[in-house]
Amino acid sequence: MARNLPGSGEIVRICEIFQRGAEEFDGRAVRVMGKLETHDIVDCTAELSNVERAQKSSPHQELAVNTRLIEPFQARLGSIFQMVGEVEFTAHGPLLHARVVKCVDGIDTAVYYRVLDMQRHYLKGRLALQV
Repeated sequence: MARNLPGSGEIVRICEIFQRGAEEFDGRAVRVMGKLETHDIVDCTAELSNVERAQKSSPHQELAVNTRLIEPFQARLGSIFQMVGEVEFTAHGPLLHARVVKCVDGIDTAVYYRVLDMQRHYLKGRLALQV
């Protein structure tokens, strides 16, 4: 197995990156989904906001994204995008260095995150049985 390939990216919420911080996520490959708030093709930057705000009382958080590796992409402000990349913590907060992008407009985000929670619960129980 090739050891120099990048990770597939653990599925996480944007708010989890902010909550758990650099100790857990700095340098890790993650897969996040968010609403595209801003995009600057010249500076290769964008911002994704958490899409769970409507379902939960989670705070409005915007994840800065370095889009150098995925430019040009069909950036439509207000669309829902899923991005895979590595997280770096800077003085201004977390920064995602995106290497894969996919527009997922039309996805039922409530079901998506409910299934994610169910998967995590199942895997946690499965690990507990192995110990």
